[in-house]
Amino acid sequence: MLKEVEFGSVQYKNRIYTHDIYVHPSGAVEPRRKELSSLVHGTSHKVVKAEMEILLLEDPDCVIIGTGYSGALHLTEEARDFLKQKGVFYQELLTPQAIIEFNHRYNCAILVHVTC
Repeated sequence: MLKEVEFGSVQYKNRIYTHDIYVHPSGAVEPRRKELSSLVHGTSHKVVKAEMEILLLEDPDCVIIGTGYSGALHLTEEARDFLKQKGVFYQELLTPQAIIEFNHRYNCAILVHVTC
């Protein structure tokens, strides 16, 4: 279960993360690969298709994007189109709401943006 701690951190399975993370349906956690976005767009506030490919590795039924506390993070059109093409339900929610939604889902992956 994900728990919101405060701006700049999130807790998952009793471990506090102070950076953006991916959580897969199996519960596996990995740091977000921000460079995939930064290399293409010059910012890590755009989530690219390559990141969605990472989140789909365990074949989830849904993907939740925690867009941060002020909603600064967004999927690119290419990433949205990729998810639609794969038939995967997705939601972009402010991080606190994304955490609640993820905790009520089964076989779902999430990207958690811990800041803005």
